[in-house]
Amino acid sequence: MRHTFGVGMTGIGAASLALAACGARPPTVNVAPQAPGSAVFFVQPPVIDGSRTACLAPPYAPDAGATDLDGALVTHAEGTRVWELKLPGTRDASAEESQALLTRIRALGGEHEYLSYGVYCGGGAHLCFAWEGNLCATRVSERLAWFRALVESDGVLADARLELAVTLVGHEGPRCAPSDPSCRPIAYEGGDYDPERARHAGPLATHSAGACGHDGDCMVMGCGNHCLSWQYGGAHEGATCEGYVFGEPVFCGCVEGACAWFTQ
Repeated sequence: MRHTFGVGMTGIGAASLALAACGARPPTVNVAPQAPGSAVFFVQPPVIDGSRTACLAPPYAPDAGATDLDGALVTHAEGTRVWELKLPGTRDASAEESQALLTRIRALGGEHEYLSYGVYCGGGAHLCFAWEGNLCATRVSERLAWFRALVESDGVLADARLELAVTLVGHEGPRCAPSDPSCRPIAYEGGDYDPERARHAGPLATHSAGACGHDGDCMVMGCGNHCLSWQYGGAHEGATCEGYVFGEPVFCGCVEGACAWFTQ
């Protein structure tokens, strides 16, 4: 959910940014609109031959359907990006054991910090470990094999039944083709786009990035404040959720070869 801030704009010049404050009239600051203190982390996973579609197939992901990983069952539901590893133990791991394993893996740092434990497997039916990775950057089979080797080397959990779900995250390509008449800019919040009018980049300039060839290359990401190329976006991205009220419609699209928020 966005938290709304008022932004009055004249053309593409300086804007008035009003920050809500404890019941008092918010102060007006004459600056270009930008989210104050936004914590943003957007990655650019690699792209292969102009898209990431190929990265849903081996070697980045195991073959579709049930896959044998050295005796452990890996399942994959068609049409999803989730692979589930089931380690065939002789007993269920306790909550304390699972939490200890989670803490141990997270302590390794880096991508390991994003491992979770909760109701993720079986379509949200039961508890398991869960790990997200980026398309074209994460080889699912390698991550599954690493997790299994770690568990089997653990003196406590070697005989435990455990599950791990690995999900691949990221856009496969543009959201629409330039030949599609409905492939238009995305409104920030309401407003009608006029293809006959000029585009003026400027609003939320700090929240715009990425090369583009047409509007379909540009997507709204984060909490709705970022206009970025589809090549951005993946696992573990984040942004704060300020919301803005502009004096005129604002759109996300391709402006002079770059994805940007713009007015007309």
